Amino acid sequence: MIIRPEWRLLIDLCFDRCDPAALPDERLEPLADLTTRLNVESQILSRLGPHQQRLGAGAARWLTGLRQQVAEIAVANLRRDAELAEALGHLRVRGIDLLLLKGSALRAAQPGLAGRFQCDVDVLLRRRDLETAEALLTAKGFRLDESFQCRAGLLRNHFHFAYERRGAVVELHWDVDASSPDGFVDRLWRESRELDLDGSSVRVPSPEHQLLFGCLHLSRHAFLGGLRWLADLGAQLPVSGGVGERFAAEARAWPRRAVWSPLWLLGLYGAPGAAELATPSPASPLERLLLRRVLTAVLLGEPWLGLPAWRAAKAVELWLFSQRPFPAVLREVSTRGLFRKLRGWAGDLAC
Repeated sequence: MIIRPEWRLLIDLCFDRCDPAALPDERLEPLADLTTRLNVESQILSRLGPHQQRLGAGAARWLTGLRQQVAEIAVANLRRDAELAEALGHLRVRGIDLLLLKGSALRAAQPGLAGRFQCDVDVLLRRRDLETAEALLTAKGFRLDESFQCRAGLLRNHFHFAYERRGAVVELHWDVDASSPDGFVDRLWRESRELDLDGSSVRVPSPEHQLLFGCLHLSRHAFLGGLRWLADLGAQLPVSGGVGERFAAEARAWPRRAVWSPLWLLGLYGAPGAAELATPSPASPLERLLLRRVLTAVLLGEPWLGLPAWRAAKAVELWLFSQRPFPAVLREVSTRGLFRKLRGWAGDLAC
């Protein structure tokens, strides 16, 4: 598979593997479009900004546009946070402990990420507090999103509810996965840390849990369009102190491929410290050869050898959470898609 130049450039920019001053003008338009579609404006701005004086005319114009885009994202984040702050503060006053997750935790730990794209706020609460929190949010005008499943189905099969008010969404997690290992959530709470955010104290996961959760989140989405999530993981590396050892100890209880794959790909992209965390490999040499190409395409939401990104992502998902060989699941998913096309063409001919 030949990777399109703008794909390679975007990945190299995200992981600081190229000289921004050498960006070719003829690639800037598709590169800018891809950046916006994948919501990695803040990551690219952080790479281009320090090189402002060395950029060509086209890249300098792009940098100006990126600053405007990231500023607008930061304003949207502030508006959403303000919309939710009063309600979440009300939960805390009522004695409900909250732990920020995902992008909210990253932004609390790294203030420079104010302009990172984020569409909701994720918080973990204790299962015993869930119904009380729901009642308090409902009284504040929030509405449960049941478009995916009804509440009973979500409670049975999922691990969070989404509540919305005036376009601001808060996801109430009572777990971080549909089937967390025994004791994991208790350890998540016990090892969490408090940070100061705008004069208020907030709780976020420990570095090892934040990294583990990021790996699992990307794998649960089968890498589909997930470049910004992978970049978030890269921003947490290399780890220091005993974080690596604690991460490895926690990771043993989770699906091995789901933890390994994001770190392995980060290692290929040059993220410092990723390769050391991604050993030993649960993939054969042939699987690694295929995964390198398929994951890159899926990560950017692009087709691979004519296979739509969503269908390739299905093969990735099947592999990540099973013990089946990747060539087999890739063949199965590809064949299934071909048969559906043939049935569709047969139906058209019959008409």
